[in-house]
Amino acid sequence: MTTYRFASLDDWVTKVDSVMDAVVSEATSDALASVEIVPGITRGGSRVKGTIPRDLGALAASLQSSLYGSTSLVQDGQASYALVAGRMQAGDVASFSWGGPAAPYASYVHYGANGVRGTYWIDEMANEWPAFVNGAAAKAKAALR
Repeated sequence: MTTYRFASLDDWVTKVDSVMDAVVSEATSDALASVEIVPGITRGGSRVKGTIPRDLGALAASLQSSLYGSTSLVQDGQASYALVAGRMQAGDVASFSWGGPAAPYASYVHYGANGVRGTYWIDEMANEWPAFVNGAAAKAKAALR
């Protein structure tokens, strides 16, 4: 059994906080990186559930990220989430969205329209969130050993 003294309690709390921050950051990065971009219908592809179809590239490059409602942090389209996810700490409020002025048709692609089925990439990513957290927690546990 491990015993802690009050003198070492602050160190322990700092260590736990940094592990939680690492899990949040890692899980968020893994979740957003999991969204695959595939050829769209006009490029000979088809609508694949859980993916973003790329025809002209505007939707795939429209990911915007913000932390606590800050002005959107954009780097190079799809990798913009790295700026926010890398700075996230446990308890932070972050926002990630595709579309906006760059691709106003994002909701039609996501949910489907006019007889074309949606790809539901956000829903699929959200359904896998527990797996991303478990994976990040496993990495953090391994690093502590």
